[in-house]
Amino acid sequence: MSKHRSTLSKLAKSAAIVLLATVFGNSIGLLAEVIIARSLPPSLYGELTLAYTVVFSLGTIALLGIHQGMTRQLSATEAKKRQIQILYAGFSMIFLSAVAAVGGLYLFRGRFANLMSADYLYEFLVLLSPFLLVYPLSRAALATLRAQKRTFPAVMAQQIGGRGIAFIALLLFIIGGREFDGAIVYWVTGPLFAFIIALYFISKGGLSWNVFDTLPDGKTARKLWSFSWPLAIGSGIFLLLNRVDILMIGYFLPSNEVGYYRAVQPLKKIATFALGSFTFLFLPVATEYYTEGDTAGLDQIFTITTKWILLITLPPVLLFALFSGDIIQILFGDNYLPAAPVLTILSTGLLFRALSGLDGDMVKAIDRPQIELFSGALGLSSNIILNYVLIPVFEISGAAVATVVGYIVYNGTELIWIYHLTGASPFSVNIAKHLGVMSVLAVLVSRIVPSPIGLVDLICVGISLTLFQPVVLILTSSVDEADIDLVEQLETRMGRNLGIIKRIARKGL
Repeated sequence: MSKHRSTLSKLAKSAAIVLLATVFGNSIGLLAEVIIARSLPPSLYGELTLAYTVVFSLGTIALLGIHQGMTRQLSATEAKKRQIQILYAGFSMIFLSAVAAVGGLYLFRGRFANLMSADYLYEFLVLLSPFLLVYPLSRAALATLRAQKRTFPAVMAQQIGGRGIAFIALLLFIIGGREFDGAIVYWVTGPLFAFIIALYFISKGGLSWNVFDTLPDGKTARKLWSFSWPLAIGSGIFLLLNRVDILMIGYFLPSNEVGYYRAVQPLKKIATFALGSFTFLFLPVATEYYTEGDTAGLDQIFTITTKWILLITLPPVLLFALFSGDIIQILFGDNYLPAAPVLTILSTGLLFRALSGLDGDMVKAIDRPQIELFSGALGLSSNIILNYVLIPVFEISGAAVATVVGYIVYNGTELIWIYHLTGASPFSVNIAKHLGVMSVLAVLVSRIVPSPIGLVDLICVGISLTLFQPVVLILTSSVDEADIDLVEQLETRMGRNLGIIKRIARKGL
């Protein structure tokens, strides 16, 4: 039990650090997207974001799943020499893949532009091609920090340093009246500086710069690839699951519709950012539990982290779902109001992602990457079919429905396999009780608050939904022992007596 408490404490601490940094990074990202969208016409914004979607998709494919294989294999060994060999192999393979992707993009951009009936892609894809080189390398560097369980350096590199510097660059271009160039610079410099900062922290962590000056060991490279290739296909499938809607909207509908749909993507990320906060440390910890054969401990951390993820995710999801029109109008203006139904559908449907917990990391931890491949294939197939059927009829709302269904199929299939192999499940009665009561309260609040609602009132509603949560937890007896343990850890770290809070919380056990 003491080990479980220590593990949950580490997860909570890591998640808190990543969560704060993620809030900062996502806030900067959202503000940047708002500035870009407001400074460009919806049609031009749609054209540019379609090009970015293509380049981002190729960049993710160029990773070949190797960054995830690096995290898994680095976590499984403590031998310094072995870790250096894995780094040799990982960075070399990803660099060569990224260079090949840049070359392929340059050679075939004309054909793709003709396929999409979008001549502007011929030029825009070249302008964004540097992203295709730096993004995969930044993910490899961050994967290394993740395997080393170095939370603070990772969030400094990705969320604070990378995004912060990119945002400053965007503002300088906006001030200079070069909004289009500013958007391109923002998307390219983010991963560039994340990579540079991450490399700095890696070198300070005991791996000298000459680590990257030699060829990788062939045996290590083959072993890394054998683990990573199913993840590569799975990552490609997950990428398409997340991006195929924008690509198919660009194929079926005018560019302004792409702009409407793309505008809500940063808001969708906010609704699920808690997943990323916990996933940084969850995979290495879950791998250790599974390697030691502790399936009971694995089940416990899977369930409790899912509950904590839901507690963080629920207020913004409810707010976006019930006040989508007001949020779109406040952030992007009247020109983007057609995106309001999309935000409602995505926020409501993607709540299932939060309820699924860290199922993707569980699959990697139990060393069954083929499950992700199979589950992703089912989800992607349903997504493509539904996009093809629904977009011509329901336009961007149809794309949102197709995306939500695709995620439900994908996550649901993974959860079935995880339960079959380990008996672990993210669901609990306490989670169900809390979700049900909070949903009813949120609907009642939306009926009481007059519409349209301003920014200040919207913030007040969000704060109210957040404050409702501990009350609902206690009244519905949805508090777990792990929640009490977390309060005790806070008490120890703060050096303050939280006895009153603990006594109140215990009434909800």
